[in-house]
Amino acid sequence: MQFTLKSVGRARSIGAGLVTLATMLASPALADGAFVTQASKGAVFGLSLISSPVSAQPQPSFSAHGSARQTPEMAVAATGRNFASTLEMGRSNAVLQAQAGSGNASNVGIIAGKHDTVDVLQHGQGLVSNVALVGARGLTVDVLQPPGTAPINMLIARMPNGTLDIVQPKNAPQATVVRVGNVLVVR
Repeated sequence: MQFTLKSVGRARSIGAGLVTLATMLASPALADGAFVTQASKGAVFGLSLISSPVSAQPQPSFSAHGSARQTPEMAVAATGRNFASTLEMGRSNAVLQAQAGSGNASNVGIIAGKHDTVDVLQHGQGLVSNVALVGARGLTVDVLQPPGTAPINMLIARMPNGTLDIVQPKNAPQATVVRVGNVLVVR
């Protein structure tokens, strides 16, 4: 896309640029596969001196409508009706949400955190966890939910005086929190 600053062709160039931008936004993004194909034993790679016939047309990896071939992670449909969402606002944070079973939901939010890690491990049916870290630094939170565990809803915040405050909603089932150094284990 190119815009010119000439006064005569300015409107035409901007219009052409907007049409190009609209075309780019309407067409799907294409990418190569994320996996490297391994060569079989005894395979030889090199430059072929024989050219292909002129009548042979290369087959594109996408259809005429522009849809790319599916990547392996998109080829398998999601099962179990599990849901996991993550909001990370900070630096060098890591979140792992692993769900086994069905109907599980987990939400993790890290706001203004640095080097924080949250692991949510759910194994069962219909488990729910909502964990928010605010202003924590270098904290690891492991949420373990075996079958039949009550919902976990908690806010963990570093207060101005440096202490950690754990807040749960009124009338919510109390979660067991075990602290070992900079690691909080929630059950």
